[in-house]
Amino acid sequence: MQIHIARNSVQLGIFASEDVVAGLASGRFHATDLAWRDGMQTWMPLGDWPEFRGTGVPASPGAPAAGAPAASTIPWEQGKSLGSFFATIKMAVSSPSSLASGRFAFGDWLTFCYVGVLLSMPFQLCNVIAFGDKNAEVAGFLKRLHNPELDKIADQLATAEPAPVGLTIFGLLMGMAFAPLLYAFFALLHWLGQRVFRYQVSLERTVSASLLATSALAVLMAPLQLLGFSLVAQMLVSLVVLVPVCVAYYRALGAATGISPWAQFGISCFVWFVLGCCCCFLPALFVFGVGLAR
Repeated sequence: MQIHIARNSVQLGIFASEDVVAGLASGRFHATDLAWRDGMQTWMPLGDWPEFRGTGVPASPGAPAAGAPAASTIPWEQGKSLGSFFATIKMAVSSPSSLASGRFAFGDWLTFCYVGVLLSMPFQLCNVIAFGDKNAEVAGFLKRLHNPELDKIADQLATAEPAPVGLTIFGLLMGMAFAPLLYAFFALLHWLGQRVFRYQVSLERTVSASLLATSALAVLMAPLQLLGFSLVAQMLVSLVVLVPVCVAYYRALGAATGISPWAQFGISCFVWFVLGCCCCFLPALFVFGVGLAR
């Protein structure tokens, strides 16, 4: 079984059990070093692992009592600052297994999400102010597809009056104010999907982990707004980074919740499939009911 070891929020590497025993004996590893392996919800000091106590390693000084969560190695949970914010994003992308040690209190990660929204806001504002209304460009793009139905939409966009910049900025600010709450709502739906597949992860941990992963990607993707001068360039770059973005998101979410990234991806597909069916079926059912009533 491979064991991840960290000291002072820095990953030391992944080691086999016998290497850990030898490292403890030689002083390479300390009883206070945090360790984690697949199947564990949180990181634990090496001195508290039953299999290593037999090597003569004492329990870690000041270690939590049995059943208490081990200390978190996530920078944001150790202190709130811009430095810890970006260090957490780096951890989520480069060493997501470290997220398993997190406490994931909802308030901490809602704040984290608002910080991410604020940091991405300048890019959004730059897009709106510098590049203005996109109706004409979108209309031209749809026209090039030579589809009669899309041509009708393109004509409507081309003749539509552009929205005032002030109103657009106000709508953007309001959207960003409610964005973290919307992310939390969709995370709630994801948690319901986990329950359907019998994954016993708490609602708070699932929602908080989703806010972390979503915020990290929102900040990393924000510079794409600077490509607003060209809709085609923006779409092409978005398609290129789509797969790496999905991989990073589900690796972080999977590590934080203790569920395989592939399983989390499957749960997301299931949830969005159900939502899509509801969005199509319920309006049709409503129209059918109104028709019968008449």
